Amino acid sequence: MEQTARLNELIIKGIKQLSDREKQEVLNFIEFLRIKEDQSFIEYVNRRTQEAIEAKKKGQAFSSLEELQKEYA
Repeated sequence: MEQTARLNELIIKGIKQLSDREKQEVLNFIEFLRIKEDQSFIEYVNRRTQEAIEAKKKGQAFSSLEELQKEYA
């Protein structure tokens, strides 16, 4: 219990020192951690990975992480 409290304290302290953009990235990552085991998310990642491989072969641009998260939501 004490370790958890200390860990929470360190996380909060670290987040407070981040820029607004970095804080948004932290929130995006937290959401990723929450959904990463969801079957529909796994299927989505597999589909997007295949699309990215095909896009790379064609010399096309890749979507940003933020764009992918908005699309999935």
